[in-house]
Amino acid sequence: MRGMNDLMNLKDSKKMIQESTRKHEVLYGVVDIGGTKIIAGIASDDALLATKRISTDALKGPDDITKRIAATLTELKEELNLSGSTLSGIGVSVPGPLNTKEGIVHFTGNLKWVNYPVAERLRAECGGISVHIDDDGNCAGLGEAWYGAGRGMKQMVYITVSTGIGGAVIIDGQVYRGHQDLAGEIGHMTIIPNGPLCSCGNYGCLEAIASGTAIGLQGKQLLLQGKSDIVASLSNGRMDEVSAETVFLAAEQGDSACQTIIRNAGTYLGIAAANLAHVLNPEAIIFGGGVMQQSAVLFPIIASEMNRHLFKIQQDRIQVKAAELGDKSGLWGAKRLIASLTKKI
Repeated sequence: MRGMNDLMNLKDSKKMIQESTRKHEVLYGVVDIGGTKIIAGIASDDALLATKRISTDALKGPDDITKRIAATLTELKEELNLSGSTLSGIGVSVPGPLNTKEGIVHFTGNLKWVNYPVAERLRAECGGISVHIDDDGNCAGLGEAWYGAGRGMKQMVYITVSTGIGGAVIIDGQVYRGHQDLAGEIGHMTIIPNGPLCSCGNYGCLEAIASGTAIGLQGKQLLLQGKSDIVASLSNGRMDEVSAETVFLAAEQGDSACQTIIRNAGTYLGIAAANLAHVLNPEAIIFGGGVMQQSAVLFPIIASEMNRHLFKIQQDRIQVKAAELGDKSGLWGAKRLIASLTKKI
């Protein structure tokens, strides 16, 4: 059953689409594939007309995911009375590393994909429509740069803290991609040498110590070791009920162990931000993602820790900002991606 936040008011959406059609504006499919949920949508040049969330269900495999994405886009078109219309293209935000030119996901720990040709498979499911993919961090950063917290900035860094940690470096409104199209893998900066094992195979990555998954795992350890009565109460003593959200809730209720977990995560994120600030000297570092939406407590910790490691001349001159587009950052970035490639803007 669709929730109120999953689909825009259809009456308003249909009115917008009629106006778009009268103006001869093109329409796009936009998709944001995450570790636990997928958001698919139909967009015009200046609006997300309709969106819907579906579960990722990664264990069913990538082909099942592409089939369900195609079916969801078809459903959204029908609900907007667009069954007879052809989308100009589909932009897809997906965890990397990946090859954007060939549309292949080389590896993604949360989805367990290896060298999967997602663009080709989705193109086949959608009747041959042009499909272009980009890293989820790049898409979210692009969305914030053009439509969100980074509007008007020439240089910014975006960091998303969710199931994993990703990001993007934006220079003059464009994603900096690096030599092998692998720039922006902020979650895999080594912060603690010989630290916890990361899904990428390295040890001590930022993602392994400060992501939603990492925070949840530390909460599970507290439950397993009997060190948090509040976590035990919130989860009914069940390991599978402990998540990052549980840790945040327990911290709010005064659990000192959970407060330490969050303080450490904020510290590590602040150190990562300082490292990026030293290398890139951006106007702002923008934080988004589900974990950042859950707790305003993290922001002051991150800002304080970042400033502590900066040159005095930099302190308080590089902004730490919250993303403005919520969980739609990736969709807006996917829209910008596909629009720029199909219209050459």
